[in-house]
Amino acid sequence: MSPERKPGDPGWKPSEEDILAAQAPRPQFALRVFSVLPFILFGAFSVIAFVSWIAVVIFGVGTDRGAVWQWAAGRSAGEVVSQLVLAIMIGLIPVGVAVLSIWATLRGFSDSPALYFWLFTEIVFAVATLALVLGRVQWPEFMASIALKGTEWWFAFVVVAYSMTMAHLRVRRDRSRLAVEDDDG
Repeated sequence: MSPERKPGDPGWKPSEEDILAAQAPRPQFALRVFSVLPFILFGAFSVIAFVSWIAVVIFGVGTDRGAVWQWAAGRSAGEVVSQLVLAIMIGLIPVGVAVLSIWATLRGFSDSPALYFWLFTEIVFAVATLALVLGRVQWPEFMASIALKGTEWWFAFVVVAYSMTMAHLRVRRDRSRLAVEDDDG
């Protein structure tokens, strides 16, 4: 933008830089929105998992052991400490996924090219897709034991395949955008 005058000032005219910036292709808003939907979905699932962790592990909802303080009464300190450390580590997983999802959503929705971020995201989702397919073919009993069979498996497969596809589209867009910037100077 012209340093001496701002838009709206009397006699303001756009500089050569302003004109070039206005003509530069902008990333598609729809692509940015659709590419961060998986991160928002994983963030929502992680919040649900954390609330479930509080309900089940802390308050003992749906278990016969009761709340954590009721379970701990009368047990040895070593057993209580080791189980509490394990429970806390399990509870930190959904918190970490939620924080990572927020960061990835903000990073993915930004206007600037993030080629390495999207390339890494594409690889992660490709590995997850491959793991789902191999799990279904090679270890169907294990997939059933973690509740990934039938409709649940297809839902997970569609989500990770969609995520991988959107990441690939962002990689292509960022590569072409960076190539145009390199050609410009």
